[in-house]
This record gives sequence, structure tokens and C-alpha cells, in this order.
Amino acid sequence: MGGKCEVDGDCQSQYQTVPGTGCSDGQCECMDPLEHICCSKGETALECFLSCRPCSECAVGTEGCPSGCQRDEECPGPPDARCGAGRCVQGDCQLEILAGPLASQVRGDCAQLQCTVSGEVEAIMDVGDLYDDGKQCTYDSCGAAGPLNEPLPDGLTCPVSSFGRCSQGRCVECFAADQGTNDCATGKACDGEWCVPAHCVNNVFDPGLGETTKNCGGPCRPCDPGDTCASAADCLTEICTMGTCKVPTCSDGVHNDAETGIDCGAPSCPLCSPGQGCETGADCTSGVCWVGVCEDPSCYDGLRNGEEAGVDCGPSCGSVCP
Repeated sequence: MGGKCEVDGDCQSQYQTVPGTGCSDGQCECMDPLEHICCSKGETALECFLSCRPCSECAVGTEGCPSGCQRDEECPGPPDARCGAGRCVQGDCQLEILAGPLASQVRGDCAQLQCTVSGEVEAIMDVGDLYDDGKQCTYDSCGAAGPLNEPLPDGLTCPVSSFGRCSQGRCVECFAADQGTNDCATGKACDGEWCVPAHCVNNVFDPGLGETTKNCGGPCRPCDPGDTCASAADCLTEICTMGTCKVPTCSDGVHNDAETGIDCGAPSCPLCSPGQGCETGADCTSGVCWVGVCEDPSCYDGLRNGEEAGVDCGPSCGSVCP
């Protein structure tokens, strides 16, 4: 570096090899006046590889270059960009780490994401971060694998309404078949999960009492597809066309079958938009389901949704993705 020379070739010889140099006034100098002979940024070895580089690529302390950093962008950040950033403070790169919980969290996943003092993100179990499925006949808790929504025992009185019985995680009007009791009011009988008048379980077609098919329709339980009906209320699918209960579809405008919302949420139907019903986030366009309803995407829900460029970042969130 700075050796004597007569021609450019002397600067690439057995005595000296610095790419980008040429002979100028007997000295080997960078041929580009905006470059300097230096080690690359980050190299600290005494015998580092020398080359002609712009100051932005030169190691701190290079002769002819401003000392230290000029902008935050020149400084390395933590291992996970969500945990802080590199800062240029009076020409010196400093690491800013924001230890603690992240602002963006998936609600109800029984975990909390937090930054460690070393700038890495780790997930810790949070048994208070329960997933509320909005059902009164399930018990919400956290297990080793994540959220649990386990059905309460069948036949248990619905704990919130104090009316009806739990059956496979749902609150129904009655649950008498396996209990040997009748939960319905006097003069009514339990047919499956419905409290109905006594004539609805006599296995006789009673059209004069409102039945549209034997033991269903009218004041009785809803009828199955293919049964005769007078109105949508007579059908389990809530579709009565030309006097017959029809099978459900994803375009009938009714919440039926395995759908979690109106014409959405079933395996064969589209995802549900915000405000529609859901079982889990997988039923929703936003990926967020809470208390049985799809929610709007936000910049703090721990998911990439809406118009985000990444997880809770991008122009729509007023931030730059790491």
C-alpha cells in the first residue's frame, strides 16, 4: 500500500496486489478518485484483504473516509429485526434491543412471543392466553400442544343460559334420550334435541296439528331434506322449495349444514368474511376468529392478512417490513 511504482503493472506484482490501483506520481493509488485502499466493512484482521472501495464499503478508520457510521442503515441490527435495530450514534454503531413481549401477538394461542436480551424471538407458554370459542358447553384451557376447547359432559345443564343441556359441546333444548329424564316443560317431549308437543313423537302423521311430514315440521322438529314442507321453518336446512325440503348448498343464502356462517366456512364453501360466524381462524379470510365471529385484520394480530406486505407490517400498517 503506497509502494513506489513506475507503471500500473507495478501495483499488481509479487510485492503488492491491491485490485483497482494504478501508478500515479510514483505511488500506487486507487484509479477511481472516489475510492480508497481499505479493508471491507466489518473486517478487523491485520492482514485483511485490501482493495479499492468506496467509503461506504470501507472498514471504520480508513484514511480519507469519514470516521465511523453516517446513518442507522449502516449499522447491523439484532438477530431478529422485530427486536430492535442498529443505531448510528455520533459515528459509532450501537445495538438497540427492545427486550420483552412483541406488540404483535396471536390471541388465544396459549403462547406469548417475546424478545430476549440477545435480540432473538422466543415463544413462552401463557396459560392465561385462552382461546374463547364462544360456546358455553366447552371448557377452554391450554394444553402442551396449545389451545383446548373440550366438550363439557353430555347432559350437563348449559352453564351460561342455565337452560337446556350440553350435547357434544353444544347447548340444546333437551337431552332426555340417554338420561331417563325429560327436560322439557309439561306437555312436551324431547325429540332429539328439541322440546316438542307430545303428538310429534307418536309416529303418526298429524297434518291437522301442523305437521308437514310425520313427526316433523310446524311445531315439531325440523324436517330432513326430501320431506314435505310448507315454509323454510319446517326444514332442518331452512330451504323449502315447491313443498320439499332441499339439500344445502354454498349459495342458498342460509346458514346451514357444516357452514360456520352464511354460505361460508364449510370445507366445500368459501372462507367467511369479517362479521360472519366461525369455529377457528381457518374459517375466516382474515385468519382471525374470536368468540365465534370472524374479525377484521389488524396490524397487531400476529398474522399476515388484509393488505399487509408481511406479518403486521408494510404500507397499510405504516411501517417497513424487516
